Amino acid sequence: MEMRVMGRVEIFTDDTSWGVHGRTQRALLSLLILRLRVWTPAPYLVRALWPSDASDRALARLHVQIHRLRRQLGGDVVNSSPNGYRLNIRDDSIDAWRFERSAESALAHTGRGGHDAHLVRRLDEALAHWGGEPFPNVDAADVDTWRHTLHELHTRAQEVRSETLLHLGDSRAALDVLTPLAAQQPSNERVQALRMSALQQAGRSEMLPQVYEEARSALTDLDLTPGPDLLAAHAHLLDGHHTFAPPDGAPPAVPAPAPSLERAAALLRHREDELRRALAAHDDDRLSLLDGDGDHPPPAQDVSLRRELAYVLTGKGRHDEALSLLGHLEALHVMHGQEDDRAVVLRDMVAVMALTGDLRRALRLLGEAARMDERTTGTDALLQTVRALILTHMGRLTRAEDCLAAAGRSTSPRDRANGRDLMWWRARSQIDRRAGRHTESVPEALEASRIARAGSAGGDPGPSSLDVACSLRDAGDRTCFAWYRSVIRFAHDSGRFPLAACAHAAAAKAHLLWGDPETAAAHGRTALDLARRCGCWLFAGRAASRLAEAEEGLGNTRSAQFFRREALAAYRRADFPLAREVRARLEGRGVHARDHAGGTG
Repeated sequence: MEMRVMGRVEIFTDDTSWGVHGRTQRALLSLLILRLRVWTPAPYLVRALWPSDASDRALARLHVQIHRLRRQLGGDVVNSSPNGYRLNIRDDSIDAWRFERSAESALAHTGRGGHDAHLVRRLDEALAHWGGEPFPNVDAADVDTWRHTLHELHTRAQEVRSETLLHLGDSRAALDVLTPLAAQQPSNERVQALRMSALQQAGRSEMLPQVYEEARSALTDLDLTPGPDLLAAHAHLLDGHHTFAPPDGAPPAVPAPAPSLERAAALLRHREDELRRALAAHDDDRLSLLDGDGDHPPPAQDVSLRRELAYVLTGKGRHDEALSLLGHLEALHVMHGQEDDRAVVLRDMVAVMALTGDLRRALRLLGEAARMDERTTGTDALLQTVRALILTHMGRLTRAEDCLAAAGRSTSPRDRANGRDLMWWRARSQIDRRAGRHTESVPEALEASRIARAGSAGGDPGPSSLDVACSLRDAGDRTCFAWYRSVIRFAHDSGRFPLAACAHAAAAKAHLLWGDPETAAAHGRTALDLARRCGCWLFAGRAASRLAEAEEGLGNTRSAQFFRREALAAYRRADFPLAREVRARLEGRGVHARDHAGGTG
């Protein structure tokens, strides 16, 4: 026998079902279900069913109702003793108990090892037990309390499931949950804030002001004011003028907690519009090549604005636009003989090509920059540091070490101004990590992250924080998952699809290393989708490779083979120089060879 008390109070047995008739019968059954594991004294049932009747007649009425319930359920279902009454049925035969137990069990794992596909699956299983309004048409104080508890548990499960889906990059699935939930609970600030995050991640930022205003209006109608969750979400949308505060003291020698990147995400979300407005105010046509035949070089402020706009476009995956903008600037610097400035622009173009995976072309461009005349020593060091980073991504560690040594480490004002100190620490950390020197790579990555968060030139906190996550991962430190979550949220909130693709692929590798192919597959699918969307074929190859490993771990051999071919196709598209053992593994000629393709992931 099974009992349903959600949506409708009814009984199932031997492939048949029937509803429990009578309000008193439904209330009596609900009370016995509520106290399923204990004997329920008769006086308790009398007070709950007939609060205003304290006469002896009420006890006789209870005996009649017990008799009727036994006829509906069968004589052996309702047991009696001197201690009262109790149902002879297991709790897993009752939908409300199944839901409560499975939801509480799933939520208890929140925060243990991070948000992952296992949690989504467990919450899906719990939510499948939800059948609608608990104990409909049942009026009893204790039942009302349990009804309220079940509703709160149901809402909490949906919130955590949505938040987990956002972490895995599935904003559409999260919105499928949050949109109706926000309509049902307009005053639930947590739900409204999560919905705003999902809209942001899905690229529907234009709806955010309206969603906030609707939530604020719903609270006003209840004579309430927005609380911390909603105010924080609103500030997160509007706050575009804050950067990270640098941490005190020297870089820590041990892993530090993952930083909050929300303020940086807010800054980057609005930066493109600000740059375009600034360029328009400075006459956007002043950098036209038609004006390049004069004696005056392009204004430094306009050059800086255009370079930063190219950086923002690159972060959003709009590589062709960024390269066009930088190519325009390079032509102007050539025209005016500005070799150092041209070298810096070429460095920016190399960064764009690195994101798309066109590393051979990036090296050729660096070679062209190195052959230019009249460069300063500082510019030479900058180009050598960039070359070291590119070679590290290609797995050529010896040559990368030579380039980094030739560049030398410096903390001069010029190096801070052009971002070389940040690049130097990133390259140093990545080389050591790839070489297995984890005790060195972790503090080096943390130092790069500190420089980026302190507002260094080119101080993007996302990639440097991702370096920390990967260093911790390869050092066997589970705190890497907190860093991955921070970077992934930052990347999605700021519309940085290439960074998001790289972070999801790197997180997939972390879950594979910790024996969790299911979550690795979820991250791999998101990474592959994002990388394809923004044309980052190196990241697409890396994501498909991780996805193939995850599918293999899940026993899906045919799917694994498909994704290995997908990885090869993506690497070929980027003309990426695969290591021999990696190519053999992807071609099925050495499945267990370790994948060293790509530096950060």
